[in-house]
Amino acid sequence: MNNYFKLFYRRISKDFQQKQLLTLKLLFFMHSSTVLVLYPYLTIHMRELGINVEETATMSAVVPVMVVLMPPLAGLIADKIGNFRVMLALFSSIGGASALLLMLVPVGRITITYPDRLVFGMSCSSEDPLALSLYQQHACTPVQVQNQTELRIESCGFACQAQNQSNVILNATSYELQVYNSEGNTTDIFKYTLTDEDMHAPDAISKTLNHKTLINNERFLTSIRKLSKNVYYFPAPSLFNISCDITNSSSFKCRKFKTILQPVEVSEDDVLEERQYYNLNIERNTSCLDDFDQQISIVVTIPESQNSSKILVEPELGNCVARCLVTANRKNVCSNDDYVIELDMQLTFWSYLVIRVFLGVISGTSFAMFEGAVIAILREHKADYGLQRIYATIGGMISSPLSGLLIDFASRGKGYTDFTPIFFLYAILKIISGILMLFINLEFKKPAASVIKDVLTVLKKMELIALFIACLILGSAWGYIESFLFWLLQDLGSSNTLMGLTITVGGLVGIPLLVLSGPIIKKIGHANVIFIGFAFYAIRLIGYSVIYNPWLCLIFEAMESVTFGLSFTAAVTYAAKLSTVTTDTTIQGLLGCLYFAVGKGIGSLIGGHLIHSYGIRSTFQNFAIFTAVTGLVYLAFHHLYMKKRPSAGTDITKKDVEKPPQGFVDVDLKTKTESHHEVPAVYEEALTNPAYEDTEFNEETGSGREATNNAS
Repeated sequence: MNNYFKLFYRRISKDFQQKQLLTLKLLFFMHSSTVLVLYPYLTIHMRELGINVEETATMSAVVPVMVVLMPPLAGLIADKIGNFRVMLALFSSIGGASALLLMLVPVGRITITYPDRLVFGMSCSSEDPLALSLYQQHACTPVQVQNQTELRIESCGFACQAQNQSNVILNATSYELQVYNSEGNTTDIFKYTLTDEDMHAPDAISKTLNHKTLINNERFLTSIRKLSKNVYYFPAPSLFNISCDITNSSSFKCRKFKTILQPVEVSEDDVLEERQYYNLNIERNTSCLDDFDQQISIVVTIPESQNSSKILVEPELGNCVARCLVTANRKNVCSNDDYVIELDMQLTFWSYLVIRVFLGVISGTSFAMFEGAVIAILREHKADYGLQRIYATIGGMISSPLSGLLIDFASRGKGYTDFTPIFFLYAILKIISGILMLFINLEFKKPAASVIKDVLTVLKKMELIALFIACLILGSAWGYIESFLFWLLQDLGSSNTLMGLTITVGGLVGIPLLVLSGPIIKKIGHANVIFIGFAFYAIRLIGYSVIYNPWLCLIFEAMESVTFGLSFTAAVTYAAKLSTVTTDTTIQGLLGCLYFAVGKGIGSLIGGHLIHSYGIRSTFQNFAIFTAVTGLVYLAFHHLYMKKRPSAGTDITKKDVEKPPQGFVDVDLKTKTESHHEVPAVYEEALTNPAYEDTEFNEETGSGREATNNAS
């Protein structure tokens, strides 16, 4: 274990001593920070605009397909130019500025969520079969299977009929209950004054928000409210002392009781009155109200702004009868929790799509050229790709949770998710990255004479074709997770801060693997590392499908260090091994295109439609099975076919050797025979094993170049 820590420290420290790579490290840090500031949150941003899961899937698939030609085309142009740093800086800056256009896309669909509790008017007569009435202002579709529901009595008073007087009654500043006692020929008057808080205004619907959660008027003891279209409820807390006899054997203060609500068939009158009746399946006796047979009249005071006089709710319009307000959990009674208001969805969808395509073209071009520049610089300085990606990981670890914090902070108290800070942060970081790219040195990279011919020659290698197919499937798994993991976490109640932490956890675990990626790939081979990526993707996908606590996702996010960090490093270096100096940028562009564009598009499109048909958890499981099977096929194909027919190219996992000068011979003292001696090269065309670390594996036994030199 101590040797591994020494190896870990030595690889980082020696790599950091290469001053020529400091700019590259900073660029990796900035590039990853910029991408992870915005892209993980784009799915929930689409959701915030009212774009549904199918439209999200379509858009996530269309955008990569529309820009599929740009990364390889950019690679061809870059290889032809040679020194393309100005072009790279320009595309990076334009990409940052174009992201700000997403803030101009209007909301296309508003989802209205009903309150989580229903308010019923409960009849006070035990002989009344229509026990509960529900005002359909917040429409309720009864559940198919009736379960036991807890009812809570909130207040008792009187319900009176009055037609076409909604504004007058609901805006009343006070009301009087006049209770006439025929036996004593007396009238008792109870006056109730309403405050501004008691006058519950309807919830306003804003066209700038994609969702609105309605709330009930919780002032049950003091507010006038509707029980149906033309029936109004007036609370009378001073008249009633609520006690119930549910079991017919004992009386007690009754606030809560459980029952099964049975919906009654809706009549024409019910439709006109916008109400739904329910039966209670228990015997009950709300005794405090049953015996109330006095004559009631109610006088409502009109606000001075309308009229200074008083009006009488005429008894002939409908008798005032005793009623109680009862509440229940909506999910136990209704199968619908919300409804959708369509605005101009066509404008939202197409404007968002056009901006995303433009952003994808710019970003895809920038990505292809950036990866090509990285490979060229690493070849020039005999450096390690995995060691440079450490700084990209650190950048993502910082920027993604920072984005989540900024979103949560900006959204506080607004009732919607505000993404404005991350759009501006993305633009600023992109422009800074563009400026930094002007300082990288690509003067050594000569323009290719015949790029297309060289690329076609490379593409004839079966190993490269198999690698591209593997990256396509891995990209589809990555794309599905990238598109719908945050969707799942949002459904589970996750905060944006937790979503950002998922990137941090994967990065923390991934740093040791990136540091040791060279020795790991050298030890077990590129194809085997890529298969491990398939296996861990399957485990991650299964894991997400079974969690209900959003924090548990961090366990599976830690595996991203293998699924993306290690396996993608293996894929990049494998492609570099199979390509040439003049085709590096083009091949890396094709690899990135298949992984991040086509693969992601396939995963998003298929995943979104499967979610619509089978649900998000089943879709995660289906992707897990497909990924595992594909990984096994790739592994079998590699060992049964490709391993026996290796493609020609620079093997980046083995040291190059160079022949000794002509005429140089070595004499074996034991056999007295002459033999040519192969001297280890002073460098190697490798990205996973830099020449300056060729003694790293076994210093104690003296192996490596130092041991060779000492022996000679």
